[in-house]
Amino acid sequence: MRFGCCVGLDKAKIVQDAGYDYVELPVATVKPESPDAEFDEVREQIAELDILPEAWNCMLPRDLKVTGPEVDQYRLERYLRTAFERIEELSGEIVVFGSGGARNVPEGFPMEEARQQIIEFVCLAGKIAGTHGITIAIEPLNSKESNIINSVAEGLEIVRAANHPFVKVLADLYHMDEEHEPLQHVVDAGSDLVHTHTADTGRLYPGSGNYPHREFFQALRAAGYDDRMSVECKFVDFEAECRKALEFLRSIDAETS
Repeated sequence: MRFGCCVGLDKAKIVQDAGYDYVELPVATVKPESPDAEFDEVREQIAELDILPEAWNCMLPRDLKVTGPEVDQYRLERYLRTAFERIEELSGEIVVFGSGGARNVPEGFPMEEARQQIIEFVCLAGKIAGTHGITIAIEPLNSKESNIINSVAEGLEIVRAANHPFVKVLADLYHMDEEHEPLQHVVDAGSDLVHTHTADTGRLYPGSGNYPHREFFQALRAAGYDDRMSVECKFVDFEAECRKALEFLRSIDAETS
């Protein structure tokens, strides 16, 4: 397994020095709705790093809706084209579609219609991403953060309905634990699983609580998955805890390989 950490660009150097394999940054870092001149600064900062931002999260801002009556297809497409072009330039390969604020279904809006909107959106995103060698990872979020796609199983349904080669699913141990979702759903995802996130009890750093990491790794092995896993959690002492998290995850990886 290869390990990364979800942070802002200001902490990427610490992640690099801790020994992670890659860093996972927010899509907003590339300023998709700003002129190229503003992106130049970001490009220069990332060029100074030895670590690559292979994965990206928080695909959409809250006001860029993909469900409900206020979907702006033209803005969405412009945003995605710029974002993915810039992310490819920075060596990105995975973009995570969590974005609870953008995908939450407005009260009273038909859920099945919203589901169809999401399928259409991920097909659009996959089409644009694919031209840049990028895969979309649909992230199931717990029901406190989103009212749609709350499980790996539900994410998998969207992936299979979209039936697009650049649209896959993500498994996040934190969200699975919050929803009491069985790890068998990770196994069921099989080759449609393209990325993973993890944390620990209270969404603190991996190794600080009692999440079933050993069983999670075993389920990933059973699914045939042996790729990236990003730490996505709350840190109290970032520099120390991100190192402890990496040490813990590498130990579990070695035990279960």
